[in-house]
Amino acid sequence: MAGVEATLETWQAPAERSDPIDLLEQQNAHRLPWLIAERHRRMAKSPFAWFRGSAAVMARDLGCRPRSDQLVQLCGDAHLLNFGFYASPERTLVFDINDFDETFPGPWEWDLKRLLVSLVLVARQLGLDGEEQLGLARKVATRYRKAIAGFAAIPTLELWTTLLHVEQFVEEQPRGSFRRHLRAAAASAWRRSGRQAVARYSERLADGRWQLRHEPPLLWRHRQVDPSFFTQPDHDQALAVLLHGYLASVQAHRRHLISSYRILDTAYKAVGVGSVGTRCSITLLQGPHPDDLLLLQSKQALVSALAEPLDPLQASAPAHQGQRVVEGQRLLQSVSDPFLGWTTTPGGHHVYWRQLRDWKASLAVEEMKPDALKAYGRLCASVLARAHARSGDRLALADALEGQSAIDRALSLDAVAYANQAESDHGHLLQAMASGRLSS
Repeated sequence: MAGVEATLETWQAPAERSDPIDLLEQQNAHRLPWLIAERHRRMAKSPFAWFRGSAAVMARDLGCRPRSDQLVQLCGDAHLLNFGFYASPERTLVFDINDFDETFPGPWEWDLKRLLVSLVLVARQLGLDGEEQLGLARKVATRYRKAIAGFAAIPTLELWTTLLHVEQFVEEQPRGSFRRHLRAAAASAWRRSGRQAVARYSERLADGRWQLRHEPPLLWRHRQVDPSFFTQPDHDQALAVLLHGYLASVQAHRRHLISSYRILDTAYKAVGVGSVGTRCSITLLQGPHPDDLLLLQSKQALVSALAEPLDPLQASAPAHQGQRVVEGQRLLQSVSDPFLGWTTTPGGHHVYWRQLRDWKASLAVEEMKPDALKAYGRLCASVLARAHARSGDRLALADALEGQSAIDRALSLDAVAYANQAESDHGHLLQAMASGRLSS
């Protein structure tokens, strides 16, 4: 690895580049077969949708390039829609990174490059020309670099307690489209409560009992799935094993809270784009009161897409993939879901747990005007810089980036070049689906 100059190289596909469709098929081997076609359909919607679902492809490409020696805990998939709103434990609405399936220690620029490419792809959907795309990416890269300098200049405790409180942030914005987008997204987040999730995914039977809905192909009650599918045929015993392992991973006072609930029902639920086909489930729990209902989500945690390209750093990551996700999330976020935990299923799959929804929402980036997209990109860059400042040597990183304005243009050129690659890869996906190589 090298210094900051290593990030200045503009993307050019090497002759021996891995086939992105091969990588997709390798991932499909570890996913639920009935959801693979749905994954392909979601990724096929646009180059940006392809990009969201192909973190492994970009990780492999980044692994073939020179990289800096300034290491942080990476989000691993820092595209625009992996930032958003959620509820803090103190019940305030905050904004932060909100997806950590690929989190892994690595060079700071990997996250920033992924953010900038996503920005360019969305800018293209909005009709911005080449120079506008470059200018937008450059401004966001500049914002990241200056934010790192700012976080390096404040005391450690101040850095670790810095929150972006949404209500205050919205009121500080000038009147315009970005402020309207923030308000709309915040309103959506407040509607997406735990109670709303219970109403959407569960139903009350005539005898008063609650159960989850069965709505194939995206929501499957486990009790209505063929028992032969499960490694552990005794469903109740499997739940007991899962709950025991999960409770062992959470803080003692949270364990006491959750222990007052009992599991009523569970179901598979397809989520996201990149996660479609992994073993993602929701669990309905009930407390002492009949209407005291809680929905938790468990997600299968696979080996990070960054692990192979960053192989020498694997020793610093937890061996349990759910633990890797949870610990990475707690390190990068200012505040985290109080229900975060991890366990291993009876079938040997690593999973992590969190609350379903609870004020979680993202901004509609593909509906933004250019000025709103720029403001949002700068916001995401600041939040990403704070996460990197928390998890890495912020003084050394700030020193390495100081006065390096040339890197902003270099990163923007690289983002446009890799966006071209993502569009080409998306075309290969469509061809593979049309030919029957991939299910659709």
